[in-house]
Amino acid sequence: MLRRWLKRLAIPAALLAAGWWGVPWLVPLPEALLQPPPSSTLYLARDGTPLRHLLNEDGTRSAPPVTYAEIPTTLVHAVLATEDKRFFSHGGIDPLAIARAAWDNARIGRIVSGASTIHQQLIKNTTPRSGKRTLGIKIVEALQARRLAMSWSREDVLAAYLNRISFGNLMTGAATAASGYFHKPLNDLTPAECALLAALPQSPSRLNPFRSLEAVLPRQRRILDHMHTLGWLDDEQHRVALDQKIVLQRFSGGFEAPHAIEMLRGAADATTIRTTLNATLQQQVETIVAQRLESLKGRHVSHGAVVVIDNATGSVLALAGSRDFFATEGGQINGAWAPHSPGSAMKPFTYLIAFERGATPASIVADLPVEFATSSGTYRPENFSLRSFGPMTYRNALGNSLNISAVRVLDSIGGAGTLLPRLRELGLSTLTEDAAHYGLGLTIGNASVRLIELANAYACLARLGRFKPWSLRSDAPPTEERRLLGENESWLIADILSDNQAREMAFGSYSVLRLPFKCAVKTGTSSTFRDNWTLGFTREFTVGVWVGNFDNTPMQDVSGVTGAGPIFRDVMLHLHEKHPATWFDRPAAIMHARIDPRTGKRLTPLTPPSRLSREEWFIAEKMPPVAQASDYDQRGRAILPREYAAWIPTSANWLGDLITLAETDARPALRITNPIPGTVVILDPDIRNNGNRLLLQATGSDQPHWSSKTLELRTEADHTFAILKPGRHEIELRDKASGLSTKTFVIVQEE
Repeated sequence: MLRRWLKRLAIPAALLAAGWWGVPWLVPLPEALLQPPPSSTLYLARDGTPLRHLLNEDGTRSAPPVTYAEIPTTLVHAVLATEDKRFFSHGGIDPLAIARAAWDNARIGRIVSGASTIHQQLIKNTTPRSGKRTLGIKIVEALQARRLAMSWSREDVLAAYLNRISFGNLMTGAATAASGYFHKPLNDLTPAECALLAALPQSPSRLNPFRSLEAVLPRQRRILDHMHTLGWLDDEQHRVALDQKIVLQRFSGGFEAPHAIEMLRGAADATTIRTTLNATLQQQVETIVAQRLESLKGRHVSHGAVVVIDNATGSVLALAGSRDFFATEGGQINGAWAPHSPGSAMKPFTYLIAFERGATPASIVADLPVEFATSSGTYRPENFSLRSFGPMTYRNALGNSLNISAVRVLDSIGGAGTLLPRLRELGLSTLTEDAAHYGLGLTIGNASVRLIELANAYACLARLGRFKPWSLRSDAPPTEERRLLGENESWLIADILSDNQAREMAFGSYSVLRLPFKCAVKTGTSSTFRDNWTLGFTREFTVGVWVGNFDNTPMQDVSGVTGAGPIFRDVMLHLHEKHPATWFDRPAAIMHARIDPRTGKRLTPLTPPSRLSREEWFIAEKMPPVAQASDYDQRGRAILPREYAAWIPTSANWLGDLITLAETDARPALRITNPIPGTVVILDPDIRNNGNRLLLQATGSDQPHWSSKTLELRTEADHTFAILKPGRHEIELRDKASGLSTKTFVIVQEE
């Protein structure tokens, strides 16, 4: 009889075994399950702090998938307690759960309980559906769940489930939910927070904690009770979890460092992008910009930008592109990337090339009015103060940011054709025209550049001539440094830019550029105050600041030292507070000597005593000549060339009776030296007063008298200027002492 019963059961048992072990292999798993889960791009600060988490194409947000090992055990237990407590023992389908659900539903008379396992929910979640789920569809899903249980480890199934399930509020995946609801990583969740997350997938829209936290808490507490009953929480853990007050910290993807992230979005090639940005420094820089611009709002200043570069690596630690990304007037324009005129911030590279070609910080440049013939007329640089300073050492000329001196120095080394290739090598990508287009004005900023690129050029100075490309991504492939500037010459430039005494004449002794630690700094202001800059560096960091208006309207007398300077100072002080600044070791080839700043010559114990002297640094093989007795008169005054004759008697002579002119037997003939006959002047709206002031100069006259029938003439500080207007104009010079006269003419055109 037993044998007969066994025969009767054999066929059903075989069919059951085939259905349980064989048939599932005939049903393929969903294609979507076999592909990596969708992951929206996540931008992180260098320490892993989220900066921005973008949305997927379907409008949801999902963090990069986590492995089972990265999921806290408490969250696993919370999910299993509410969704599938026999997950590790059933075969993808839970017959006991099916029986329990059938009994509950029959007893109540309606569907009050389901029996889906996590395997089945994962299959359902990854299978596209349209229309009603029929009995046939449910059978196929069950077979797929069974096949999944035979194909994948339980750990992989659970990780896939937690990476793909919706937790509401456009959040897909447990890692996204931990960040979105609590603004913390998965491993920092408490048992109470894990239970809250586990409560949400059942009905993400109904159980929305942002809408009503109280509606979710009863289910959260039931989950904690289940975890306690199942032995996954001890008595103390259970009590603490029930007592914990849930505090939501909404994180909707973040919008930190918006301009920097926008620069990276176009080149996003991964789902997680770790930037070089320091999140804390970024916030501090943005705060400084907002506060300082607020203090300038009465002077028509709307925007500012800051870049901070780590000199050792080229990493951009902070980048603020505007005062407020959401401002209606240009907030989304990136001031760190938009080209602007840098003004005097370009000058250091002219002087560095001069040093490479044999000049020294003690070399003398005649800061006197001068005109240069160009293809479009004459070019006449002017100093910011509209005065000239006579004989200036290169140190003082650069320190005081004298335009005339910088243009003369550039002319002496070959003009824009010499400077332009070096600036391009330093990464200034906006300099696309030929050298003739820029001319000598290149050294005083007549070409627009990007703040981040100019700051990186200064970082090259901070590395004593070694260039590295700047980077916003910490995973960028490493780049080798290459030498673009001389080490000794770069050290000299850094020393000049950190010398507060060298800039006293223009900036005073206690300007915002004077920091409590050694720091190289250079300002720049474009024509008509449209842009102002401050850039500088310590051994560790380079900081670049631009201030202006994105609509290119001029500010109200805001220069680099009053606009960008205070921002630069605040950022540098903050950096120094966190990372005390150091300075560069002096290269072995650098030595010092005492010089006479009136002549630039070296003083020794054997030279005549000098009424002025100062210590200066030199490259050993480029020492200046030794002063001779012939350099001074009997009163110890330095003898200057005759080109200073018109300057010495003026109020601009800051050296007073410490200088005199070389004697000459023959008086020069009466001659107008500026303007030469036929000079063409083009009125330029980008130059102060449209460039309509023409300095009149001559030789051979002790009592000059200028006149013109068509132009207004003005005399200021012993200089006579013609106020230009379009047309052809004659100008006459008469020497009152001799009665001699001469004439010249000028042609004035509008741009």
